[in-house]
Amino acid sequence: MGLFGDLEDNVELKEIKIQHSDGTNNYRDNQNNAVCKKGRMKRVFSTKRGKTRRLVGKHGRLKVVASHVPQKHGMYISDLFTTLIDSKWRWISFVYILMYSGSWVLFGLLWWLITHFRGDKFCVDNVDSFISAFLFSLETQTTIGYGGRQITPECPEAVLLLNVQSLIGFIIGAFMLGLVFAKLSRPRNRAETILFSRNAVVALRDGKMCLMFRVGDVRKSQILEAHVRVQLFRKRITREGLQLPFYQQNLPVGVDWLCEENPVDSILFLIMPLTIVHVIDENSPFYEMHPQELSSCDFEIVVILEGSIESTSMLVQARTSYVGDEILWGHEFVCTTDESKWKSGRYRVDFSVFDDTRVVPETPQVSAKDYYEGKMFRAMSEASLLTAEMQENADQDSEANGSLADRAFERSRDTFVVDLDNGSDAVDFI
Repeated sequence: MGLFGDLEDNVELKEIKIQHSDGTNNYRDNQNNAVCKKGRMKRVFSTKRGKTRRLVGKHGRLKVVASHVPQKHGMYISDLFTTLIDSKWRWISFVYILMYSGSWVLFGLLWWLITHFRGDKFCVDNVDSFISAFLFSLETQTTIGYGGRQITPECPEAVLLLNVQSLIGFIIGAFMLGLVFAKLSRPRNRAETILFSRNAVVALRDGKMCLMFRVGDVRKSQILEAHVRVQLFRKRITREGLQLPFYQQNLPVGVDWLCEENPVDSILFLIMPLTIVHVIDENSPFYEMHPQELSSCDFEIVVILEGSIESTSMLVQARTSYVGDEILWGHEFVCTTDESKWKSGRYRVDFSVFDDTRVVPETPQVSAKDYYEGKMFRAMSEASLLTAEMQENADQDSEANGSLADRAFERSRDTFVVDLDNGSDAVDFI
């Protein structure tokens, strides 16, 4: 097994057309031919790959659900406020209607019982049926006060019930107001305006193989102290043979791929779309991965962006994920803004090309390991060639200097004669 586990084989529908030896097809008549052809085309175009299994959806929704939890409902009820905040709006609307309507009906029943046992006009005026008691309960709790119904001071239990209903009405109003406000002001809604690119790309940046994706914010109010974290989930087998189906590994990322001192600096100044870079080096789990292996490897890259909302100072988290099919090898992102986009004193960011990429033909179609080793080999070869060339030039220079010396010596041998004093013989250098 390789570094990553293999995905299950995809099941595809294929049409097998049988041809007889006499050249006729396996269809009975021309009408059946047309019908079968139409049905075959429908089957071919309806063949789709099953939904990709992932932990985090493209829009940040978690794909993990807790199951078989003992006393799960009791845990949720014990934290009812958080449970209601996490629930959908239809359930909050149902709770809203149930609490108010239920309280009106309950106290209407109590008012009707009081008037039934104490008399029609002894405790409450103009309440002689359950409908009139319900209307009195509604007017009391909502402080409408039409003036037709009112309690009398001769009935202490009516005074007590009036105080209890008023207090409970205030509690219900405060609870529902806080619930709706908390639901509306959740930081999760702010994350909807933080965009991630549809695909991640792999390309060269200053001679380094880099895995990149893009993030942007469409609002004017900024995300303060925004930082990004990237987690890789993959299969892994330990030395003891234990298989971990969701081994979590941190991927160092940043916006400055040239920074050697702090390459994990991921603090973002998110005023325009930024490209987040993970350098594929010998410490990266993608170091030995070839481009042909992306679609067959079982892994998921989860991106988490966190920061504080400028207007509310609340912590916001935006998430997305990338699987092997969503990584484009040999592509880079199209620029969303440049100096030509200056208009009316501002730069214009074109989010219509936020997800667009273009092909980079210069990207090597090999793994980062093979690319780096090939580049080192070329560098060593070039260095050895340069050394050999320098040595050859030096040898040529030395040979040239030697030949000049030999020619000078030949000339001096023919012309140089030493005369001896007092009639001595002449000594010639032959």
